[in-house]
Amino acid sequence: MKTFGLWLLGLVPLALGLAIWQITTTESSVSFPPPTTWWDAARDLVNSGDLWPALKTTMTTFLVSMLFVTVLGVGCGVVIGFLPPLERALTPLIDFFRTLPPPVLVPVLTLLLGITMKAGVVIVVLSVIWPVLLNTIGAVHAMPATRREAARVLGLGKAETLAKVTLPSLLPGIVVGLRTALSIGLVVTLLVDMIGSGGGIGRLLVIRQQLFESASVWALLFIIGVLGYSLNLIVQGSATFLLRRHPSAQH
Repeated sequence: MKTFGLWLLGLVPLALGLAIWQITTTESSVSFPPPTTWWDAARDLVNSGDLWPALKTTMTTFLVSMLFVTVLGVGCGVVIGFLPPLERALTPLIDFFRTLPPPVLVPVLTLLLGITMKAGVVIVVLSVIWPVLLNTIGAVHAMPATRREAARVLGLGKAETLAKVTLPSLLPGIVVGLRTALSIGLVVTLLVDMIGSGGGIGRLLVIRQQLFESASVWALLFIIGVLGYSLNLIVQGSATFLLRRHPSAQH
């Protein structure tokens, strides 16, 4: 109940801002229509058949990308972390690509890969995999050697050691990387929609903006905000559940 109360308290500034916006603007405003007009605009988007296909495209690209980011980031991070020579060889390449801003990569990769959903997934993965990869490598470095030694003493095989010792030990670092990647991933997915594949919420927002339908634009921005906030809550809840019995959560 305390957490729920804090969550509600955090929404108070947003509600207050929307109330002030509603009071101080009129429906004739070209750029800043009152929030009550957003509902009608969102309903029009649904009735026209534009909203749900766009939302489905964006979420499909985002979720598939995050699946690949998780599998590849954790898998490669474990391998690189446990092989120092490989890490030393790949560090310059990793440092180069992770410092490139995602908005710079989107138009370049779109030009190289074309305008398809598969290309969009590749772009998102290449843009946001680095937090997961680097946090996994860091978690490998921070893993106590005594745990691996205990696994050897107990006679655990490689697969059992990975499942019962290594991954549980790396879980806090992986979760931190995933939370960062998810936040950036939604932004990059919208950029891909706008510049690249053009079938999602980002493209729909650009089209409505070009038609000067400001109420629809604000409605889409609000939907994107709710989507991002909901994803953040899901990630926080999942992280709390996964780490509830981890030693790091006991402090």
